[in-house]
Formats: sequence, structure tokens, C-alpha cells
Amino acid sequence: MILDSLETKEKILKEFLQTCAFDGWSKEALVKAAANCGIGENFLPLIFENGLLDLAEFYFESQNEKSAELLGSLEGKKIRDKISLSLYARFAVEKENKIALQRLINFYLNPKNFTSFEMGPRPAFQALQVCYNIADFIWKNIGDQSTDFNYYTKRATLGKIIFRAVSVFLKDGDVNNFIDVEIEKVMKFEKFKSKAKNLLAKNLLAKNLLAKKTWDKKTFCEIFLNEKGSPRSPKEFVKNLPFFRLFS
Repeated sequence: MILDSLETKEKILKEFLQTCAFDGWSKEALVKAAANCGIGENFLPLIFENGLLDLAEFYFESQNEKSAELLGSLEGKKIRDKISLSLYARFAVEKENKIALQRLINFYLNPKNFTSFEMGPRPAFQALQVCYNIADFIWKNIGDQSTDFNYYTKRATLGKIIFRAVSVFLKDGDVNNFIDVEIEKVMKFEKFKSKAKNLLAKNLLAKNLLAKKTWDKKTFCEIFLNEKGSPRSPKEFVKNLPFFRLFS
């Protein structure tokens, strides 16, 4: 048996998920799980160097892969639907480990960690990092190729939804409905932001046009002629001006 192999980690994790239901996400539970696999406590640092934190990271990575398998193909679906279905699948694979997940959340939020030399604030930081990592996995799994600032905002926004959805899930709430509502909020905000951005751009254009001392033929046509090349009516002309559209 290779101690740090994927197979060994999976065996220990499987035993641990059963043990931690009674002993919590604790070192004691990890030692018991390893012992059930025939591995002594002194060998654990070779498998999970950072103990419970590495075990938690391995757990979430494994669950991510399971959710991708459960999800299947998303070809032809809209981005919004891909995200929703990915989140549904991600929480679906947690159903059989709900107690273990609750124990892990308790471990992350345990105030005693902050006074512990061994743990400190690392569990709390990992809790936030996990949400970001799951969001990152989902975006990459649906083929996101963004590299600019949107790369981070997409993951931060989705990570926030995941963070809030965990509480709903553990309380046996309708997590899928919660996901739908949260995504709808994001979509409405994005539409509002897009409209505001376009409106600002049009107002800046209008300001530049009014500041011009001389207008070329193209500028004249854009303002006074419609798409068909016919003169705009007074009502249409006024309505088309960005600074008047604010009040229309």
C-alpha cells in the first residue's frame, strides 16, 4: 500500500465520514479512521500533511468530481442554466454526507481554533476558500475561459451564493429554489448594470456631440435620420437623445 496514494486517501476518507458523525471533524476521528484502514497515527502526516485541513480539502475535491459526473453533458444550454444545474448537482452529492458536512462546518466555526497553536484562523479561512474553489470548479467545468477581472468577480459572486446555500441545505430547506432566487437576483443586477453602463456611454456621447464645433455628415445622419434614412419626427428626435431618455 502506497501511503500517500489516491486509493489510500479515499479509504481513510470513507471511514472518516462515518466516524466523524459521532466524534466530530476531529483528530480523534481521523486517527480512528486510519486505524480502521490498518494505518498508524504516526503515518498520517505522510498522507494528510496538514491533518484535518488537508482531509477537508481532499473531501471537497472528491465531491466536486462526483458532482461533475452526476451532472453529465451541458451542451446547448444557456450559461444561467449551466450554473443552476451545476449547483443542484453539487448539493445533491452532499445529501448522503449531510451530518459529516455539518460536523465540518462546526469545525470551521469553532472559536477554540483561534486560540489553538495548531489551527489558529486557518479553518475559518479555508471555509471561505472552499466556497471560492467550488465556484472556480463549476465555472471551469462549464467551459468558462475568462481571464480578465470578470474571472474573479464570477467566482466571488458564485462563491457567495454557495456560502449562503450551505445554511439552507443543512436546515433541510429547498436549496434548489434558494439557488434559483439568488441567481435571478444576480441576473437582474447584471441587466441593471448593463443598462446603466449603456446609458452612461450614450450620455457621454451626447456630451461630446454637443461640444463639437463642427459636425461631419455621419454625425448629422446619426442624430437627425432614422435607421431607414428618413428624417426623424420631433418626438422621435427628442426621445432618442440620451439625456431626455432618463426621464422618458
